[in-house]
Amino acid sequence: MPSGGPRDTTPPKVVVEKPENGGVNFNGKIIKITFDEFITLNNPNENVIFSPPLAHRVDYSVQGKSLIVKMNDTLRHNTTYNLLFSDCIQDFHEGNKLSGYNFAFATGDSIDKCKLRGKVENIHTQKPEPKCFVMLYEDNIDSLPLTKRPNYITKTNDQGDFIFHHLKPVKYKLFALKDINSDFIYNLPNELIAFSDSMYEAKCYASDSLFKDDANASITMLLFQEADTVQTLSPYINTYLGLYRFPFKLPFKTFEIKIESDTVIDYFFAANKTSDTLSLYFKSFFETSTTAIITTDSVWVNTIELYPYQSSRAVKNKKPEIPKLSVALSNNDALYLPTMLNFSYPLKPVDSVEILIISSLRGKDTTSVFISVPDSFVMQLPIPFPFESKINYHIVFKDSLFYGYDGTTHDSVNFTLTKKAEKDYGNLCINYKIVEDADADFIVELLSSNQGLIQKDILSSSQRIEYKHLLPGNYKIKVTEDKNRNGKWDTGNYRKKIQPEKVFYIDKILTIRGFWDTEEDIELWVP
Repeated sequence: MPSGGPRDTTPPKVVVEKPENGGVNFNGKIIKITFDEFITLNNPNENVIFSPPLAHRVDYSVQGKSLIVKMNDTLRHNTTYNLLFSDCIQDFHEGNKLSGYNFAFATGDSIDKCKLRGKVENIHTQKPEPKCFVMLYEDNIDSLPLTKRPNYITKTNDQGDFIFHHLKPVKYKLFALKDINSDFIYNLPNELIAFSDSMYEAKCYASDSLFKDDANASITMLLFQEADTVQTLSPYINTYLGLYRFPFKLPFKTFEIKIESDTVIDYFFAANKTSDTLSLYFKSFFETSTTAIITTDSVWVNTIELYPYQSSRAVKNKKPEIPKLSVALSNNDALYLPTMLNFSYPLKPVDSVEILIISSLRGKDTTSVFISVPDSFVMQLPIPFPFESKINYHIVFKDSLFYGYDGTTHDSVNFTLTKKAEKDYGNLCINYKIVEDADADFIVELLSSNQGLIQKDILSSSQRIEYKHLLPGNYKIKVTEDKNRNGKWDTGNYRKKIQPEKVFYIDKILTIRGFWDTEEDIELWVP
């Protein structure tokens, strides 16, 4: 049988445009674009940008090889309109996309020909932001993005780049928006934005190559989300006897929990690492209900009624089944960190508990180690034993030696561990040099290959930092411009005209080898 020939990899080609692309004195309602083959149009209401935007919905339809655009608005006089088709036109059979197709027309005697281009990068992800609306306003009025639709609009491509075609040769106010409710107005607190500090002038070029080669014509905008300052508390979580978790929308700096009850109830409380969840552990339990008064940052107060834990398998007139106290081991192989026992609930105090350390150094040597639990909030205990490298150890102890305040205890325990050797670690030393005119501190973070934080330092002057006992692998340096010198990254605020503090990575991979010292020189400056 015949093979059918090579596969079609050519996108559709425009053969007829009515009215003419780039035409003037347009006064109709319909645009018809005909191609050399049958086409499909993918989600035009999302992928076709009409600029300046129209007030009413534009109707798009495909009739064979032709695309029909029907406008339901009365167009403005002496105005240039531009339609950007974002890779949504494709041939019917193979799906080959027509990229970067623009159609322009003017309702006056001439068509505008100036351009403006740039890039939108996400300050949070450090990557280009695709499918982000970029807007232009002819007036330098700060309230415009908050109240009115823009004069011109386009959308970034997959590389975060945007281009405005057919503009007037005037200056424009730029604003970028991840528009959640599709109204082209910044009016939701969770919408991401970017804005320019000054007006930018659109220019006309003799050729596309001159436009692309003009480095000063490209504008970089940093997309960010403004800080949410309204604190809220979600309903508490109680999936375990004695433990209540309170998730907050925003992190807090200080916190306090007080229990109001007719009887004396002892309890512990603590915050998680990100300071957005409080955990309340009861030392004794209540049968009806009790009241918790939670205060964060000395001003935000919430009074919550707590109810006794109800197991999903609870049987009427029968006490809920008490689970086991879980025990886990951490820092199993870390030579320079203490080996820790981690428990699922705060422990009751105990004077001395014997655990056995069995090593394979000389047969099966057994050493008794004694651990005590103080009368305080304890969920983690170090094992006081000098573990040596490259030796297999067993940690063994009997059941029911430790008790949680929730009444739980554990089964018998048998852990195994082997510590790494000194030659399994490397050291890194970095000489950070801050340029003399840098009007900011720098927060430098050493990150592992999977973005795990190894060490964080705040530098206000040139400094030498040592990173000891690193595992072999690749590391990188994340730098945050601490412009207000408060020791943390701060987002931007459009109304106050504050840009987000810049975050960037040093363009160098730091490779650590075992039993090897590495030294680097890094200059810190704001790109």
